[in-house]
This record gives sequence, C-alpha cells and structure tokens, in this order.
Amino acid sequence: MLLSAVYAKAQTPFVVKGQCMQNPDCDADSTTFSDTLTTAIAWQWNFGEGGATDTRRIAQHSYASPGTYTVTLIRTKTGGATETVMQSVTIGELPPAFQKWFTDTTICPGTTLKLDPYPDGAPEGAKYVWYPKGDTTQVLEVDSSGCYSVEVILPNGCKIQDRVNVKICMEPAAQEGSKWFFGGNAGLDFSNNPPTPITDGKINTPEGTSAIANSKGQLLFYSDGIKIWNKDGEEMTCFGTTCAPMKGSPNSTQSVLIVPQPTCKGCEYLFNVFTTSDINGEKLLTVSVVDMRRNNGKGAIIEQNTTLQQPTTERIVSARNDRDSTYWVISHDYGTNKFRIFHATTGGLTETSAPSLGMAHDSLNKAEGYMKFSSPDSTTGQRRLAVIIPGPPKNYVELFSFNDSTGVLTYDKTIDLGAAPPIAYGIEFSASGEKMYISFQGENGTKSVLKQYDLTLPDSLLTETAITIDSSATQKYGALQFAPDGKIYMSIQGSDYLASISEPEGNSLSGIEYDREGAFLGGKNSQLGLPNMVQDFSQESSGPGFEAEGFCTNEPTTFEASPICDPIKDTYSWDFNYDPAAPEFTAPSKEQKTTFTYTAPGIYQVALRASNQCKDTIIVNQVTIYETPSQINLGPDKDTCGAYVPLRVNVEAEKYAWISRGRVVGRQRDYRATTTGRYIAIAYNGPDGECFASDTIEITLRRPPAFSIGPDTTLCRDSSIVLTVASERWIEFNWSNGEKTRDVTIGEPGTYFVIVKDRNDCFNSDTIAVGERPSPILNLAPEYVICIPDGGSTILDANGVGVAKYEWPHSGDTTRTVTVNTEGTYTVIATNKEGCVAEQSTNVVDKCEPRFFIPDAFSPDGEGHNERLEVFGAYYTKFSIRIYNRWGEVIYATTEIEDRWDGTYKGQKVLPGVYPYVISYEALYFPERNPVVKRGSVLVVR
Repeated sequence: MLLSAVYAKAQTPFVVKGQCMQNPDCDADSTTFSDTLTTAIAWQWNFGEGGATDTRRIAQHSYASPGTYTVTLIRTKTGGATETVMQSVTIGELPPAFQKWFTDTTICPGTTLKLDPYPDGAPEGAKYVWYPKGDTTQVLEVDSSGCYSVEVILPNGCKIQDRVNVKICMEPAAQEGSKWFFGGNAGLDFSNNPPTPITDGKINTPEGTSAIANSKGQLLFYSDGIKIWNKDGEEMTCFGTTCAPMKGSPNSTQSVLIVPQPTCKGCEYLFNVFTTSDINGEKLLTVSVVDMRRNNGKGAIIEQNTTLQQPTTERIVSARNDRDSTYWVISHDYGTNKFRIFHATTGGLTETSAPSLGMAHDSLNKAEGYMKFSSPDSTTGQRRLAVIIPGPPKNYVELFSFNDSTGVLTYDKTIDLGAAPPIAYGIEFSASGEKMYISFQGENGTKSVLKQYDLTLPDSLLTETAITIDSSATQKYGALQFAPDGKIYMSIQGSDYLASISEPEGNSLSGIEYDREGAFLGGKNSQLGLPNMVQDFSQESSGPGFEAEGFCTNEPTTFEASPICDPIKDTYSWDFNYDPAAPEFTAPSKEQKTTFTYTAPGIYQVALRASNQCKDTIIVNQVTIYETPSQINLGPDKDTCGAYVPLRVNVEAEKYAWISRGRVVGRQRDYRATTTGRYIAIAYNGPDGECFASDTIEITLRRPPAFSIGPDTTLCRDSSIVLTVASERWIEFNWSNGEKTRDVTIGEPGTYFVIVKDRNDCFNSDTIAVGERPSPILNLAPEYVICIPDGGSTILDANGVGVAKYEWPHSGDTTRTVTVNTEGTYTVIATNKEGCVAEQSTNVVDKCEPRFFIPDAFSPDGEGHNERLEVFGAYYTKFSIRIYNRWGEVIYATTEIEDRWDGTYKGQKVLPGVYPYVISYEALYFPERNPVVKRGSVLVVR
C-alpha cells in the first residue's frame, strides 16, 4: 500500500481501505482506517477483533479471518470534547494460494516458459493482471528475461500475487541505471561498452533528471520532475484522470528521483517519483506513483503530487537495502538541520524518522548542491551520506553514516572546503567509498575546479592533501555521477562531452585516468545536472566469473566459480597459469571449488572454462601471489633479570607485528619485552597480511633493583649539565651517546638513556629527557675607545635581549649601561627569567684622535714676533704639508711638523697675501683608516 492523500465524504465516520483479511505471506498487508475530521487531536480505535486497538489518525489492523466487524473510534477534538463513531466493516477472503508456482529460474535462449497460477483449477470469477505488460489472461508464456508477476483479484476485491524472476543464460542483469537522460536532449546508454549516445531524448533542462530501466537494461521511463516520458518518448498519461504537471523544477539540483515501490511477492511495477521544487519557489517535496502494468507495459501515473514535506531543500537521495529488497529515501528540510527518512516497503511508503543532525540549511545558498550515498559495506549495510552545503562565504561538505538495515542516520564530520566562490555543487564516491570527488562552479573571476579527497586520511589532512584534477576559467562544472561502467562522469555546462574519471580509486592525476572529453554525446550537450538514481542502480554490475582466496606461496589458493546460468548446472575446468596459445585445463567437474598451490610469487593468469546445456565460455582473471616469509626463530625461552628483553624478527618481510595478551604491542622488526609473558612475532606480506610466518617465545623477566637517573631536566642554551648514576650499586654503564662512565656531560637537548648492570648481572635502564631553556643574549661591543689625556670616557652598552637582570662585577652596577674612563677589560653578566646566565667582556683602550692647530696668519717682518708658520699636532703619523702661490705652484713642502716656513720661496720673501695649503696625515691609533686630507689658507703679513 502507498502513502496517499485520502478524501472522505462528510457523513462518513472514517475511511476504510483494504477490506481483506491479512495475507499470511505479506505481513505488511493490512486494513487502513483514516479519520477525516480535521479538528480531531487524539484517537482511540477498537477494530472489533481480539481487543486490537490503535491510537494514530491513520490506523492499521490485519484481520486474521474474513467476516463483518464493528469498528469503534473515540476521537478527541480540539477543546477536549470526545466523540464516538462506529462503522461495520466487511473483511473479504483472499484468493487461494497459487498452485505449482515456479521459483526463480533460468532458461536457455530460444526456449519458452508457461506461467499459470492455477493449473489445477482457478477460483470462480477471478481476474488477472500480469506484469510487465498488463496482460489479463490466466496463462502467460514468456521467452525473455525479466520479473513476471500476476495479481489475482476475486469479485470481493481481495487479491494476492506472486512473482518469478526469469533469466536468460548469460544475459546481463542488474542494469536498472543503464539509461541516462539529461541536459540539452542528451543521453547515454550504458548497456553498451563504451556507452553510446542517446540522441532522441525529450529532456531539455539545466539541472535535475531521473531515469529507470528494468534489470536487463530496457528503458521504462524518465523525467525532469515536471513531465514523465515513457520508453517510446511519449508523455505518460494518468490513469483515470487528467495529468497535472509534477512539482519539480528545471532549476532544482535534484529535481526528481525515481524509486521502486516494493510489493508483496510482486515485481517492481510500482514506482514512486519524488520531486523537489526550486529553492526560490514553493520548496515542496512531493511524490507521484507510476504503475508499469498500465497502458500495455508503457505505464501510467496512478497518483499525483502528494505533498510529503514543506519547506524542503533541493536534495533527495535513495538507497536499496539488499537484505530485504526495500528502499530508503532521504530528503532535508529547509530552515533547519532536520532530515526526513522515508522507507518504501511492501506495506507502503512511510516516514520513519526525522533526525536533527549537522548544520542548518537556513539560507538559499545552503539549500542547493547535491546529496549522495556511497555504496554499502557488504557485511554491515553501513554507508556514507554526503551533503554539499555551498557558500558564500564558505563551502562545506557534511558526512553522515547510514545503516540501510535499520534506517539510522548518524553524524560523522563537517569538512571546511574553503572560501566560496568557487561554489561547491556536485559530489560522488568511488565504489569503495574511500575517495570523494567534489565539483566547484567558478564565478566572479574564480575557476571551476574538480577535486579528489581521500577519506582514509586523518581529518586534519583531508583538505590539505586534496588533489585538484581539473580546473577551468571558462567552463562551469556540474554534477558528478557514478556509472554502471565503473567510471565517474562530470557534466560541463554546454559541452558536447561528459568528463570521465576511469579509475576513481586512484591516488593521483594519472592514476585516476581523467579525461575532459570522456563520453561523446552525439551532437547533444550537457548542462549542470546528471540523472539522480537509487545509488545501487548506478554501480558497476558483475557477471559470471570466479573468486579466489589465499594468495601465498606454498599454501593452497582456493578458487570458487559462480554459476553462469544458475540454477542450470555447470561443469568447470581450470587452468591456473593460463597461456592462450597452449591452454592446460583440468578435467571437467561439477564442483565449484578447487585449490592450487603456487610455489613462487608473481602475477598469474587463471582461466575458468564453464559449460552447461546453454553455454560454453572461458573466463580469465589474474591473481597476485605473495611470498610467504621464512620461518621465524626467536630462540629459546628467556629467563633473565632486567627492565626488558630485546627481541628481533630474523626474517625479511614487508610488515611485522608483536602480540602479547591478545593485542598488538609493536609493529617494528625489533621489540623490547618489558613484562613477563608470551610474545608472538609475526612477519607478513601482501596487502591484507595473509602471507605470514610466526614464532612464540616465553619471557620470564625478574625485576632488577629500582633505578633512576632522576627527573627530566633542562639545560640553558650554549651550556652543559652533568648526568650522574648516583647509586654505587651499579658498576657498569652504557649511555646512549656511547659513554661508558658513571658521569656524562650533556651539551645538547634531547632524550638520553643509560643501561646499567650490578654485581649480580641484573640490568636496568632509565631514560631522561633534557630540555632546553633559552639563554639571554648580550650584544656588548668587543672594544670601546677613550682618550685619557683628554679626560675622556665611554658608555658600555650590554644591549641584551630577554634579560631580566644585569651585573657589572667591576662596579656592582645592575644597569644595562655603565660609564668608564680608564683602560681595561670589563665584563657584564646577564640573567633571564628562566634563570639562565650569559657573560660577555669588552676591552676599553686609550686611543686619541689626531688633532692639529695651524695659525691663520704670521708676520715674517724681522721684528722678532711670529716670524715663522708654526704647526702643532698630536696622535698622528705620516704628516705632510704643501703651501701654494696664486698660480698653483708649491712654494713650501715638508713631512716634518717641527719644520717652520719662514715666508720665503727660493730665498726670496713672498709678497704679503693669502696662501693656500694642503695637509695630509694618518691616525696614529687607527692605522686601518684611510689618510686624512685637509685644506686651508694662511695670511702672510709684512
């Protein structure tokens, strides 16, 4: 039964549907009672059989026997008043069980199977409706594969049905997701390899679409969320009424999703068609229902636009639970962080829960972007659910865990994808669920980007290690979708191709085999959307073949063939090192399992030849055989006194493990056993560690006397400390730095250990961590200069960094600077807040600067006063002076300052006037300086 809107006449106390006894083969079948009084707020039903009751507005009860029952409803209305209504309900008897009905079967090509629910006599007045084409005969002859079911209806309206799955030997199956329609009238047919373009599709829409085929890849129908087209490209009609447009939207990310509606023992001929409207519009989640038995197998819409939730986002996904052949559907509300989880079972479509998890989708931006399931874990049924939450200002993806057996959704993590734009849009998982691909749409000058995220890495590395696969400043990237050929495809707006990722599990750009022109669309173009499907329908299908277990040298490898045409019996022959030019198959056998032992590692081609009455085929796969490590020998059991016993695996292998008390305690080749007990060493090769060798050793470890170097300590930078074994009990020492003495001087931070031995040959050890404290830094200049004869002084500046206290020992000053006026060596000591000390010295030396005095004039007139030019100087060397006349001639020169110019040139008195001079000298105490040149003039007066 399906979740549907029920409208009753005003005089009816309540509405009853399904007035038949319970089908013992269909536990979910029941009679439904619906109260139509809108002012009622509480209900108490009594179904008139065995005290059965219910308290829901829409109540259900399964009657065990046919007959007439009085049903009583006590309803509580707004305000608290109660009202009792009663109604007689007649429950009809079911048709009898089918006679000699088939189980699922396989037939050879060209043969016919006759299906008849009552070969020994049918009930009177029975009517029949067959799937897939709506035949109404009692008997149906079939010669093609598919699911066939017949519903038998008695005149009282009660009905039962049953189904049989018919396979054609070696015909591909599980191809429900093989037909894609999307974009600008584009499509791809994945029944072929490589996929071929479909160019006659009627869809022309920018975003969400959905399509469904049967198990052998034959198209049933497809939709853009507004219209439905049947397999012939015709708009699907509505059964018994006029069709209205569905409530999807061209601008909704996941506008539509087609999900089978299970029926009790019937084929999947009913389909729920979910739609989400544009987030800028009504924000509606609706469902319509298609019955493929109508219109001669082309299908018809039997229910339209039932509202399931409002307001909702543009997201909707579905997954199949293979354990009970039911389907889960998940949507997300708008404005909150609430998911809606629906379950399509043989009892109908019901909302099972509405968990509040993760971020609120409370803006128009956050309500766009794809939501996707990963494949389930084959054992637990656990799978990932990813939700793209676009910006601006930031893009996020939220990951959840969903159990497709229980329907429980739990929060995992939120991943910050960075600033938006570019805007996160599409998302898809690799088949294993370990790799996640996200497309970003460029805008406002940003590029479109396709990235891969490795979900096996720690959360802190997820975005840091993401691989950028492709980017474009001119193209807009759209949806990502896994396809039945094992590839992931990406839409590019306006492109004649879909981009493809051929190896989605790859770890690099070359490893994933990306191609921007991965699938040609036959002249049509893609837009942003790709078909939204039940996640399991788009997975890579598997055909006949074989599986292998055990991939180690010198140990049996087990091979198990899968039937090529189950249940038709096969015979099997094997070649474990297959050479097509010279095959060597074993004798045919009906046993599906066999073993073979390889003696050398390597990659081997294995061929299976399977034969039956329909088919004879050869299937070739390769297996990788890994070296089994040599036998480990840990030596005899040990009884010793010490802190530990060193152990080592004596064979080469890819990986190692040490096990004690049932848990792994080490993964290196060497291990220190620190407690008494049994230790198991394992050396193994191969990705799953199947090829291994092991050995066990018993350790009896007697405790030595207690020993400690002392607590962890620190040293100041650029200093050292002494580590000492204080106790005289210990007589031998082996330090980690190679020293053999009781005391060691440590000048660097680090971890140090020492092994000690006493006179009883007991060993012990201890480790100490030596940390480093910062030392203060001093920047005292190496030399300062003063001129003592001039009574000079200088300021010594320690110029420290990180200094808490200064000390100048010569004076006791505690300031950063001190003033001194005598020669000598001066030292400053600095201490920081950590207590570390630094010391620096400087020399103060007596070095005066050169100085000169030259008179401005002299008077060589013979009167006995100021007759010569006298130059005075000190602290100089390499002196010279030259005096010039007005024509630039040197009229006087000397290198001796004691010489005096008498005002003559060549024995003749020079005329009164101004005479230029140039003196040159070097500093006596600063020989590293360049010579100094000074210019001036002197006046000769007569």
